[in-house]
Amino acid sequence: MKIRTQLVLACFVLSVLPLSGIVLYSYHSSANAVESAYRQEAQRLTGNMDRRLATIRAELDERLASLSGIEIDTAPNGQSRATVIDSIVMAMGEAAPLIDALEFIPAPAAPTAAAYAPLSEAIVIDLPPVIMPAFEMSPRASAAMAEIGRLSADLQQNASKMTKEERETKRRQLREKSDLLEKEVETSRQKFQEQMKVAQAQLAARRKRQAEERQRRQNAPPAPAVAPRPVVAGAPSAIRPKSELSAAEVEAIETKARKTTLVLGRHFNVPVEQGGEVVGQIRAQLRPEAVIRRVLGGQAGDRDEIPFAVDNEGTIYTRNDAERSTLDRLGIPERIRAGLSFRDIPNWIVVATRDEESGLRVGVARPVGENFVELRQTAARNFGYGLGLIAFALIGIVPLANHFTRDVKRVTQGAERIAQGDLQTRIPVKGNDEFGQLALAFNKMAEDLSDHQRRLFAEERARREQAVHQRVLAVEYERKSSDLEDARRFQLSMLPKELPRHEAFDVAVFTQTATEVGGDYYDFHDGQDGLLSVTIGDATGHGARAGTMVTVIKTLFAGYDGRQTPAQFLSDAAGKIKRMELGRMAMALSLARFERGRLTVATAGMPPLLRHRAATGEVEEIALPATPLGTIEIDYAEQSVALDAGDTVLLMSDGFPELLDMNGQQLGYPGAMEEFARSAAASPDANGVIEALAAAARRWHGGNPPNDDITFVVVRMRG
Repeated sequence: MKIRTQLVLACFVLSVLPLSGIVLYSYHSSANAVESAYRQEAQRLTGNMDRRLATIRAELDERLASLSGIEIDTAPNGQSRATVIDSIVMAMGEAAPLIDALEFIPAPAAPTAAAYAPLSEAIVIDLPPVIMPAFEMSPRASAAMAEIGRLSADLQQNASKMTKEERETKRRQLREKSDLLEKEVETSRQKFQEQMKVAQAQLAARRKRQAEERQRRQNAPPAPAVAPRPVVAGAPSAIRPKSELSAAEVEAIETKARKTTLVLGRHFNVPVEQGGEVVGQIRAQLRPEAVIRRVLGGQAGDRDEIPFAVDNEGTIYTRNDAERSTLDRLGIPERIRAGLSFRDIPNWIVVATRDEESGLRVGVARPVGENFVELRQTAARNFGYGLGLIAFALIGIVPLANHFTRDVKRVTQGAERIAQGDLQTRIPVKGNDEFGQLALAFNKMAEDLSDHQRRLFAEERARREQAVHQRVLAVEYERKSSDLEDARRFQLSMLPKELPRHEAFDVAVFTQTATEVGGDYYDFHDGQDGLLSVTIGDATGHGARAGTMVTVIKTLFAGYDGRQTPAQFLSDAAGKIKRMELGRMAMALSLARFERGRLTVATAGMPPLLRHRAATGEVEEIALPATPLGTIEIDYAEQSVALDAGDTVLLMSDGFPELLDMNGQQLGYPGAMEEFARSAAASPDANGVIEALAAAARRWHGGNPPNDDITFVVVRMRG
């Protein structure tokens, strides 16, 4: 693909991708904002239904409590029975439309049953339907409110995209809808006031009849002292004994009681007192459909949301059959029964809450599809505008790409000539821009290639000469490596193959060389009478010279039989090495003779011996300053110390205290003493001490090879 085509495609892709991202982000953020607003409104409506349900319970409890002292057994005629019913209706107030009937249930062993014979059986009091006015918003007002919300949201979200004339048009429409809403609300308010006047007149008439009945009863002559005639004898159907009800009527009462429990969570009872005694209770038989209608609120068609309720039996309540059909189509009843979420219903917001007392679930389903369709249309329209701008910009990119590719073509042709071997090729420089700089760089490259070709011939000749020299060096290096390996194996053969097994002492060793052939040396002599001699040394330098010195000391120590004191052996060895005239080679050496309960030490330039006392945990130095073997002949001194059971002695080369870390810092003799004290105190035997000291050395110098040979010999007194 040509560079020109690549440039055009790159510009197109780099323009379309950000545009797509911006449009998608704008759409999703707007959709989320709309959905969040609708969901909050649905939650508010659901909360209102929850509060209405709680208000109904509280109102029923309060109204029924006022019936505790009602006299239902003193109604000698129809007028009095009407007065009783009116009294009940007045007492129930706004809760009266919710009550279908009151059932009086006598107490099983009422103390006053004989005096109140009419109360000896269950009585059902049917209440007439009472229509109380309620403030209702007209459909035009509801439509105006919805339009105001839409216009306000449009102005808030898209004000920056509108022209001044469009914003003024939206604001004028918003004012017109606000004025219409005020007029409709005022009309609804006046209608509500007229309905309230009619209802108040009806209530006033009932109160007047009740007052006249009380006055008549007060002025009536006293009744003969006979048992009062039951209220229900010959009474119309408003007040009836429950025993006279048909099976269908009893079943209807029980069905309503069960429905009431499902909706409100319980029965509504109040005790009845006569003469200061509880003679029974009144149970309210509610109209469940009236309760649900008041909980759901509003009239169908006022708004586009659908309030609904679901009881524990799965029965769905809505305001009308059309709303129920919509819920069935959305699958909301099945989701409620299965306990599924409502969030994945396309183009609908559904919110539901559960009443804790009754288990009744109330919710609101609200369509939002039209808003999302409008959002998608707006996003698609904006995307189309963006594509148009990108297409216009691409028209100007094409000639610019042609200009770039023309300069690139000249460079390409020059590169092809160079590839064919013409290193004298040069391309013209026609500007000071990047392509001009590229032409200068190309010409400089061609010149460098020409010079480089000349140098290659000279370097090839030198390389061949160097290869011959390298082969000679490789042969020499192989020969020296073989010699060093032989020296390393010989030096290792100088060290003991196994450690002495002594009944009084536990012995362990560790050594690590810094080069192929190390200069550290250790050896043992297990003599008679329980003697154990241990020597440790450090030859000057490394490699073959150090190996030679170790060999000399190994030979001298092979003739040591333990009868000489350590000091005598060092003095004798110093004289023999001096007479060998080995030049500047020298050997630092310590010789320690262990016997039961005592240690005798002589040193020739070695670090101090360290002794750990098991009883106190202290570490002591045994230091005897002297020159290494091979320097001058002197008489070496020795020192004896007592050993107790569990005491540990460390003989070491100077590679441990002089060990360097990553920063070039030495461990030092105090650090070595601290590591030995911790290792001796924590380890059960000599091997444990060796392992702890080796680990301490690795921690200090890390993964790097040590800067000097490291050797430890640990001897512990057995108990």
